[in-house]
Amino acid sequence: MSLPRTDSTTRSLLDCVLVRGRTGRTRIASVHQQFPQRITVPMYADPENASAAFLCIQNPTGGVFPGDDLVTRITTGDDTHLYLTSQSATQVFAGDDGASQTTTIEIGARSVVEFDSKTVIPHAESDYRQVTEVSVGDSSVYLGWEAFASGRIGHGERFAYRSLTARSDILLGGRLTARDTVRLAPLENDPRGPGVLGGHDYVATMLIVAPGHDLSELARDVHAALDATDGVSGAASALPDEVGLSVRLLAHRAPLLHRVHQELRNMARRSVLRLGPLETRM
Repeated sequence: MSLPRTDSTTRSLLDCVLVRGRTGRTRIASVHQQFPQRITVPMYADPENASAAFLCIQNPTGGVFPGDDLVTRITTGDDTHLYLTSQSATQVFAGDDGASQTTTIEIGARSVVEFDSKTVIPHAESDYRQVTEVSVGDSSVYLGWEAFASGRIGHGERFAYRSLTARSDILLGGRLTARDTVRLAPLENDPRGPGVLGGHDYVATMLIVAPGHDLSELARDVHAALDATDGVSGAASALPDEVGLSVRLLAHRAPLLHRVHQELRNMARRSVLRLGPLETRM
């Protein structure tokens, strides 16, 4: 997903390795970070799981610019628990060159990664590509979330961007098991039409990867929750080889999307991790 190099290209690598410390807490073993990406020190904010580390990826520039090629690599050792998020919504700024973000996450045995990325907001005339690659084992768990807005709605920029592409790959034991792709190109196909987003301003995906877990009851609960929420459409479907669930949803308004996200996250944590609701300011 790297863009061709130009004079304006900004390449950035954030590489972080986490391990289980002597006290049982998940801690950073090594980190390499280049501007504009940085990562916070671990925080421990889950009252039901004091060993879980909370990390926030920060970008002081406020978004991604034309020519940006931002790469994040997260590796977790065995018996770790990581909650990973970002400081705010990702603004995708306009320009002749496209921008890309690539995130690779390798999860150790009996380890959990919860990746709560914030909403991507593409500006008019922007071009954005995103890849998330997650490697799991038979005992790993991944709970991931990504969401995309139609644009800067308050500025009248609904679907005024050139293109938006997002791909998530799930690898089990090093083998590609599932691939989820969102591609929206308003100049080629109006996203507001039937069979695409159907008039909604937000599209989001939750991936629940938990090999060996029976998620049939969780899928029923997800469908019931979505059916009971006005202004949201969505469904859950099984991933190949019974490695988990994919939940796709559409929403009209950001506050509603955030509320549904929190509800679904809590349901997944209760079903898969046997943990209660997570109330965090991150």
